[in-house]
Amino acid sequence: MQQRHFVSLILLAVANVSCALKHTFVTKKDARIFIGPIGVPFGFLENGTYELTVSEFKLHIPQPHSSGRSLSKEIDKGHGVVAEDIKGLHPGFLLKRFKTETEFARNTDRILESPDVCGFRDFLSDFDDVGNKIVKDDVIDDPTVAIGPGVIDGGASGIFLSMKNIDEMWNANTPTLQHHFIAEEAGYYFLFYQICLEDNFDKDKFLFRRIASSFQLDFKNKNLDMLGNISYLTAGEMPLPHMFLYFSVSYALMLGMWVRSLHTNDTHPNSKPTVYAIHHIMSAVVALKVLSIFFESVRYHYIRLNGHAELWSFFYYGITFLKGIFLFTTILLIGSGWSYFKPYLTSKERKIIFFVFFLQIIDNIAMVVLNSETMGDKFYKDWSAILHLVDIISCCAILVPIVWQVNNLEQSIETHERDDGGKMAESLRLESRLELFRSFYLVVVGYIYFTRIVVYLFASTLSYGHTWLKDLVTELGTILFYLIVGIKFRPTVESGYDTVSNEDAQGVELGETAPSNTE
Repeated sequence: MQQRHFVSLILLAVANVSCALKHTFVTKKDARIFIGPIGVPFGFLENGTYELTVSEFKLHIPQPHSSGRSLSKEIDKGHGVVAEDIKGLHPGFLLKRFKTETEFARNTDRILESPDVCGFRDFLSDFDDVGNKIVKDDVIDDPTVAIGPGVIDGGASGIFLSMKNIDEMWNANTPTLQHHFIAEEAGYYFLFYQICLEDNFDKDKFLFRRIASSFQLDFKNKNLDMLGNISYLTAGEMPLPHMFLYFSVSYALMLGMWVRSLHTNDTHPNSKPTVYAIHHIMSAVVALKVLSIFFESVRYHYIRLNGHAELWSFFYYGITFLKGIFLFTTILLIGSGWSYFKPYLTSKERKIIFFVFFLQIIDNIAMVVLNSETMGDKFYKDWSAILHLVDIISCCAILVPIVWQVNNLEQSIETHERDDGGKMAESLRLESRLELFRSFYLVVVGYIYFTRIVVYLFASTLSYGHTWLKDLVTELGTILFYLIVGIKFRPTVESGYDTVSNEDAQGVELGETAPSNTE
């Protein structure tokens, strides 16, 4: 159960990374009795509105054959299901408020643990045996309350849409609800679908029967910002357009400082620092980071205005793909000591780089697929698992060259200490390099742990109005990582490039050449 709970948190985190709003969800012959959350969880403020339309709803219930076998027969009339065949089942949608993603994940685990647990059990008493809504005399005509033949508006307790007898309740066979949120109802809302077993009914009727659902959802979520303008962003995402813009300016300033350090040295104004190829690659990483976070700011701006931003999302994910490849490759090259300490890559190091490059391609394909699907789709979990598995493997792979470099330096130091003819300068050089790579290893491990684990656990505890803090903490950690790496491997007047010694050259495979990478 704890493993499933952790996976649920990861899926919710990935949903926040994918396209902020997708207004259509389609599933065909889906055998899941619980689907949720459907779409990205949304934080509604006062005066926010929610609209949901269900179309093409069908239940596919296998009918027992006289021979004892089950026939995969679709039971429906128009868009619904014959009342006798659905008796004992009550399908429906519930939009319910939860404090955090963790609370929703726990509720999901509780439902999946036992099929008798119904997420909208409290609403079923308002319907008769055939699924018709029991009309109450005390219903008040309130424009903020969702109304309809199969709609029960419980406010913050949940807004329920019954799908048991839609042909009789809805003339157009398109169940629809619209809710206007008041101040007391503001919060973090999750939409889910479930097929519940009704009380006082023989549950053996549906034992070992594969009940599948087909439907299409169209939903629209809107808020009002502080100026009273319509915003399609969830409450916790409203600060993101400006926040990402500020970060893009910060990274641009960092890029300017880095480029300046390539040409001047404050400690020795009259001397030009020694610049290697790896320094130019590091410049490209920061430049791509500036572009990616700027396009992310623009993307969220247009999502806020229009509810979608396909063109800007294309630019954003394209730049993010390049930035990811450059970042992982740069860490690999620095970890191997290429350009800065040695002018070549061994065969093993080249294989690691190509392996990570291949993983990054798969990682970005998974990201594009997730962006094209809605959370709750049948294959959403599969692609989410691929995304995280590939990301973890990539993070582990970039540590390998650093570990190799540390081990080689430790062995070289031991060799020099045993050698009576070893030079003091050589020993100090190796010890200084060993300390540098050990600290670099710790910095990379800390960055991976912080952005892949700590941030997700932190995000799962945030309330609906503070989900933007996840992105803030992530970018602050990234800026700190860039600063530390830049300081440790910045160009210096004193040449950090040590000519490859004869002992080191023996490790170069036959046929490999040491390219010249100095400027």
